[in-house]
Amino acid sequence: MRATDPAGRPVPASVPSPVRAGGGRRVLAWVLALPVLLAALVLGGAGAASAHAVLESSNPASGSTLTTAPASVTLRFSEGVEIGLGGVKVFDPSGTRVDNNQTKHGPDGDTTVVTPLRGGLPTGTFTVAWRAVSADSHPISGAFTFNIGQASGGVNVGDLTDDGSTATDVLERAATGGAYLSFAVLGGAVLFLLIARPAAMGRFRVWLLVSGAWGGLLLSSLAVLMLHGPNASGLGLSSAFDADVLRATLDTKLGKAIAARVLLLGVAGALLGWLIAALADASARTRRIVVGGWAVLCTAIAITWPIADHASVGRQVELAMAAAVVHLLAMSTWLGGLAMVVTLVVRPGDPAPGTGLDVPSVRVFSRTAFVSVCVLVATGLYASWRQVGSFAALFDTTFGLLLVFKVDLVLLMLAGAWVSRRWLMRQIEATAGRSPIGKGAAGGPKWAVLRKAVAIEAALAIAVLGVTTVLTDTEPGRTEHERKQVEAAGPVSRSVAFDAGGAAGKGKLDITVDPARVGPNELHIYFADPIGRIREVEELTVSMALPGKGIDGADVRVRRGGPGHWLGDLSMPMAGRWELSFAIRTSDVDRTTVTVPVEVR
Repeated sequence: MRATDPAGRPVPASVPSPVRAGGGRRVLAWVLALPVLLAALVLGGAGAASAHAVLESSNPASGSTLTTAPASVTLRFSEGVEIGLGGVKVFDPSGTRVDNNQTKHGPDGDTTVVTPLRGGLPTGTFTVAWRAVSADSHPISGAFTFNIGQASGGVNVGDLTDDGSTATDVLERAATGGAYLSFAVLGGAVLFLLIARPAAMGRFRVWLLVSGAWGGLLLSSLAVLMLHGPNASGLGLSSAFDADVLRATLDTKLGKAIAARVLLLGVAGALLGWLIAALADASARTRRIVVGGWAVLCTAIAITWPIADHASVGRQVELAMAAAVVHLLAMSTWLGGLAMVVTLVVRPGDPAPGTGLDVPSVRVFSRTAFVSVCVLVATGLYASWRQVGSFAALFDTTFGLLLVFKVDLVLLMLAGAWVSRRWLMRQIEATAGRSPIGKGAAGGPKWAVLRKAVAIEAALAIAVLGVTTVLTDTEPGRTEHERKQVEAAGPVSRSVAFDAGGAAGKGKLDITVDPARVGPNELHIYFADPIGRIREVEELTVSMALPGKGIDGADVRVRRGGPGHWLGDLSMPMAGRWELSFAIRTSDVDRTTVTVPVEVR
């Protein structure tokens, strides 16, 4: 009588593996080479870009004072941005929106964003709040102010714009992690079955693992698609089913990538259905063709990640995207195979002939896992160099610290895998392949030890995938480190209140020292009253000192630069913590002196 699985489906007594049926080495070689060739072919035409969009300039400039009202607000970014899920909002001093809600890209392309303004604008302080999605699919936002005529009381941007919700962001990240995990299990588990144990495809627990991974990848991808729009636009969970938001999401690079992934999963689902129903009766040649087809399909699915994340921007885009695809496939080959080993060993029972975990299949997995780990190390090192760039950035950035943590987890997982594989091979040699692994009395306490070891390895793999998910949503270490260096080398701004006495003696002093480095520097001084309106002072005298270095009370020549604005030229002979003193006279008798420390590099 023919054996059946727990669902009542017939199971073949033995189905030869395409690897062992002849030509196995060629099949395995093509499986490993196809992803590289296909990724290079598909991604070869990708263009270069910079990493992580930042607002480089605006017109009107932040903090500027205009004599006439502008016709529009223009923002210029360091890289192309998508504005379908964002835009620019401009508010007048009373909090009334004064743009016409027609934000578009400028004539210079997608690095420039323009929003026209209404006519008849009043004087005062205007607030610009903007949102966009950078080329690596990360939402970015910001705000600044400019003045028409003179400064006035501003508005609270948070009261007028949508800040989104933490729940939406957390759920999108969780869905992204679920997609990674599901793909890791799906691709490698099916590949392991095809090349090492095809007869096990009909077992109920195997079917449950494979179909669960396929369904998990489909649902998590759809969840990302539904949540990305609300998260990027700051609308919150309530807009997850908004048709307009969904259409805008589908028009983004990430939306198009996920839509392609869903279509590919439809093809994968049809193929899996055929595998479960007809693999037992397929010829060895047909099974070898299926192995290649599955490798191509998994490669196409894997491309949908790097085409819309960090790999798609920065240096060496084509190589980075191909390396990311190969990294994902190597991860899936290893972890998916591991998941299948867990499935076939964790509850041995009495598998039908040809469907248990036997010695040859374990050896196939060991060889494949070894190659996968080598590929993971090579591509991981390249990605680390590209995204971090320097040893300093490794420990000075959030991305670098997360990467170190991920490497530690991977090392622990590799150590556990090495120990469990050595133990397993000793057991294989002892049993000499007399029975399927996990069957009979031999599968007692010793196999319980193996099951625990594999379970720990799988738990560490899930932790690695969790850290990977966080890394995909974190600014690359290279750009974060460079940004910090630019900020450290850039202008220094300080603000201090003063009170010279009298009815109009109070106010605020804002200074900027540019570039705050040894050598010539520009000094900008702005005066405002306690509520932020531009004010004038009768007289201003400035001096500078470097305590402990013999420089004390050197005069700085200043001149008027406009309403409430003074200019000065500084010559900083050495680095250190300088003290700038400002003697302010607001009337014939009211005066005061304030001292502001400035770090010069």
